[in-house]
Amino acid sequence: MLYQFSGRFVRDVQVAESIVQDVFVKIWTNRETLNITSNVKAYLYTAVKNYSLNHIKQTKRNVGIDDVFESEFASEFTPEDSLVKSENHDAVHKAISELPNQCRTIYVMKKFDDMSYIEIGEMLGISVNTVKTQMKRAMKALTEKLQYLKILIIFFLWS
Repeated sequence: MLYQFSGRFVRDVQVAESIVQDVFVKIWTNRETLNITSNVKAYLYTAVKNYSLNHIKQTKRNVGIDDVFESEFASEFTPEDSLVKSENHDAVHKAISELPNQCRTIYVMKKFDDMSYIEIGEMLGISVNTVKTQMKRAMKALTEKLQYLKILIIFFLWS
């Protein structure tokens, strides 16, 4: 589960494996001085999240999402449609990556890991109200940044 969780952030199988392994190695090497005061599961998820986000920062990669514009009519796409689809995907990808760290983390956990607000709060060690507030901020920021895409998508689907 930790491996999949990391993979949601880094989008690379080998990097996700390495991150989870690094977390466990760090825990093992610091086992004598480590004092886990919270839920062990929450501690592990938080550590993997932090390592994943640090990896993204270090490699300057953006957190992405799967192809949100995948369609059952993909075979009907023209080259122009594919270009528009790619540009839209890039815009969504960029908008998510530009969210503040906590907003982005919570958004990814909710939308792509399908976690509840309670689970997210426990994993991150924050209140459910903070999770809700951060989700609202993320949704508002994405809506504002991607407002023009709504028009393009509607035009694309109706044409």
